[in-house]
Amino acid sequence: MSHDWVKLDKTVRTRLAETTEADSPIPARIVSNGEYTPPPQSRQQAAVQVELGRLAEIFAPQLGLGRRDFLRSSLGMAAAFAALNSVFGSNYAVAQDEYADPDSAAERALLYRDQYIFDGHLHFVHDDYAWPGILGFRNAARAMGALAADARPPTFEDVKFGNFIKEVFFDSDTTAGIVTTATSDDPSKVFLSNAQISTDVDRFNAATGSQRLFKQCAFHPGAPGWRDQIEEAIAIHRPLSWKGYTIGDPLTPHSRHPWRLDDEDLVYPAFERFAQAGITTVCIHKGLVPGNYADVIPDLWRHAIVDDVGKAARDWQQLNFVIYHAALQPVVLFDPAFKQRFEETGRMNWVSDLADIPARFGVSNVYADVGTSFGQGAITEPRLAAALMAILVKGLGEDRVLWGSDSVWWGSPQWQIEAFRRIEVAEDLQERFSLPALGSGQGALKTRIFGENSAALYRLPDSQRTVAGFAGDGLAQAKAAYVEAGPERSNAVYGFVREMDGQ
Repeated sequence: MSHDWVKLDKTVRTRLAETTEADSPIPARIVSNGEYTPPPQSRQQAAVQVELGRLAEIFAPQLGLGRRDFLRSSLGMAAAFAALNSVFGSNYAVAQDEYADPDSAAERALLYRDQYIFDGHLHFVHDDYAWPGILGFRNAARAMGALAADARPPTFEDVKFGNFIKEVFFDSDTTAGIVTTATSDDPSKVFLSNAQISTDVDRFNAATGSQRLFKQCAFHPGAPGWRDQIEEAIAIHRPLSWKGYTIGDPLTPHSRHPWRLDDEDLVYPAFERFAQAGITTVCIHKGLVPGNYADVIPDLWRHAIVDDVGKAARDWQQLNFVIYHAALQPVVLFDPAFKQRFEETGRMNWVSDLADIPARFGVSNVYADVGTSFGQGAITEPRLAAALMAILVKGLGEDRVLWGSDSVWWGSPQWQIEAFRRIEVAEDLQERFSLPALGSGQGALKTRIFGENSAALYRLPDSQRTVAGFAGDGLAQAKAAYVEAGPERSNAVYGFVREMDGQ
């Protein structure tokens, strides 16, 4: 695999995020899985870290807790959002009692114990995976001297199935979700094949006695044998949905097989087969390319925008198209020009183009999955993160915005869940750009986005649309025992972060 994307930034020092910031219940800076170079920690994020430390020093002793125990509790999670508010303004609903009074924190947790959360964007690597894959970017960074000398070496155990289950199901409120993967021009480097997804999902569901995880199968137009792989998936694996990368291979700047959704000769025959098979949801990776994409992938980046979505959706109204990452350009929320344009126009690069599609093309079969994009914004520019969600709701509709976290790369998705429960669109943005309010964490809109929209899209049976429907399964029993014994949240994330000069 080429490591050109890392190579362009070889003077940048990075380190594994969990080695220095595992105490924080929210990431203290942007974390990358290797698909883009993370920016350095901003002054605001550093200020959040300082404020969170101050709150921990005040309230942990009052509660008879050590600093780490406090930060790994729901009290510490609440304190993190208070720290974000102190730096970025009041974007999150949080009261002091939530990080000062364990009873208040427990009462709040009870309010959400029955909230159904379906994560449409989950990752892990297979137990028998031999090639470094996602970890390869960190190994490449280490070899080029871009990793700090004292950084812990990457390990597969961080991102394998066992830790995935702990982080996603035991340490978060996630109820169910879809396991997804990425395509590669080299099949040996795919970190989770369609067959491996099928095997792991089946074994997990068999162990729990219910269907908590669902399968997604990748398709790679133009790659050798890609049509045969579709037939195998239909005949054997029976996925809930499909996954494609129009840029071809997301982990190399020289993919040999980029494609477009509206390619009538190459892709439309596959769409016809999807429709015939009754597997009618097509998830597409858009956005999330390197920040300097015009230089790094000059021949590929246009495949990451959404100018091919409208025609395909109009031509194939029997299919549903879910655009992963809501097509957001990566790490642009730091960019003053991006923020200025939004504040002047109410538009966000690529995201607003996606939100415009229903009105422009007269379609109602385009959805947005917010994996990584909401999470990035929640810790870098909460004001814009809330606006991003509102832009999608306004353009696509309340029932066509879907929850996704992109975990386990981000560690436990609980901080993202808490962020969305608490966040609200600033009143001035609601007024100036006619953006809808997101409402309370238990409100109708957030409830739809967290799970009801996915359940409806995938036509799940009633028994799989509520937390109560899973109350007696093996996972629920195991999690109850885990909580009773005293949960051990890691607060870890499993990508790499960029250091400031001189660190």
